[in-house]
Amino acid sequence: MRVNDNHNNNARGKDPVFGAIFIANSESKRECFKRELFGLPSSYIPFVEKIKEGMALFLFDYEKRLLHGVFRATRDGNINIHHKAFTSLRVQYPAQVRRSQLLHFII
Repeated sequence: MRVNDNHNNNARGKDPVFGAIFIANSESKRECFKRELFGLPSSYIPFVEKIKEGMALFLFDYEKRLLHGVFRATRDGNINIHHKAFTSLRVQYPAQVRRSQLLHFII
């Protein structure tokens, strides 16, 4: 997402400036929608902590190759916002951000 040509959006997964895309499979996507929360493994904690309230968020289901959005971060990204979220998955996702849905589209 590019908002201003004077800024580099760091689309290579470094620092989210204007928004972020989260990747999910069918199982983790269900958890994201159930808890209104996006999560990533602990190696992404520095990335998620840079997500600030109000940023645009998207969810990409890589199994079905569908992009869901537009979501809005309702709080800054943090660690274990919801301790029981994603506990049924093989990989834990402690890097989390609360979200709400602004628009509903699937591409």
